[in-house]
Amino acid sequence: MDDLNALDENYGVIYIASKCYVVGRQEEYSMYGDTLCQYNVVFPYEKDKRYGDFLSRVEPSECLMNGSCNNSINVDKVFDNFDEAKEEASKKNKEILSKILSFIPFDANFNQNSSLVKENHEELVNYYQEVERMIEENTTDLVVNNQVKEQSVIFGRGNSYKKKGPLYHMINLYSDENFIAYNVSLDDYKKIEEQLKNGQEVDTDSIKKNCLFISSSDDNKVKIVNYDSKDKRSCFYIENGSMHYDDKIDTSLDTISDDALVIYTMETYDDVIDSYIVNYVMNWDMPKNKDTEKVFRKSIKLKY
Repeated sequence: MDDLNALDENYGVIYIASKCYVVGRQEEYSMYGDTLCQYNVVFPYEKDKRYGDFLSRVEPSECLMNGSCNNSINVDKVFDNFDEAKEEASKKNKEILSKILSFIPFDANFNQNSSLVKENHEELVNYYQEVERMIEENTTDLVVNNQVKEQSVIFGRGNSYKKKGPLYHMINLYSDENFIAYNVSLDDYKKIEEQLKNGQEVDTDSIKKNCLFISSSDDNKVKIVNYDSKDKRSCFYIENGSMHYDDKIDTSLDTISDDALVIYTMETYDDVIDSYIVNYVMNWDMPKNKDTEKVFRKSIKLKY
């Protein structure tokens, strides 16, 4: 969802258009019968507290105590397309300029002072429009009004299968056990789901499955397997909820026992990498190639 991101607290507020995650909506009713809406949103980039000249990628963060989002803010409007959000941002920035100009004393220096204010305001707006452009270029993985993919999984232990989820909770929950996760198509997922619903024996031999995750209790690392690559390897693994890079990581099945847990999911390799971009531990020695280029969207260097 596109929205307006308010920036630069030292100069009132400057608005830009930005994609955002809409995580909640509240309605209030006035005494006149009007409906007032507020949306809880999370913008995909925010100032990195450790490095003031970087914007860092963020995602909604769930509070474990009550399941609410603990890094959202409230806004009055959201938009279905970038142009509408940009038009609203321009309107609000003009209102800010008018308000600042209204406080300039009407004296002999009025024209000079108002011209200076206009120049400073234009310079600031132009700067943040460049930030707006960079954010838009670096959030191509976020699709406005995209349909959410099924996040439940089919979970197997021995010959017993259940529908559980979501996937990423399962990864954290069972990261210290032996498990293997397979990517399957929507049709094959529905086939297994129907067998469970009808009380039939689950037949996983007749479906196409791609190895996606391998977890070994020996090291508590969940390896991500790039099943589309020729050697089926990946340089990424998940540990303590964060994605790390290691070009020497072993993704062979040798360490997985026959009684390992089995998970079937519709998430793809690219989906997984996208999901962990924000938690990526920076490694500047990482080669830039088609498997790693998404990770480099994590930070945006600001130019002052």
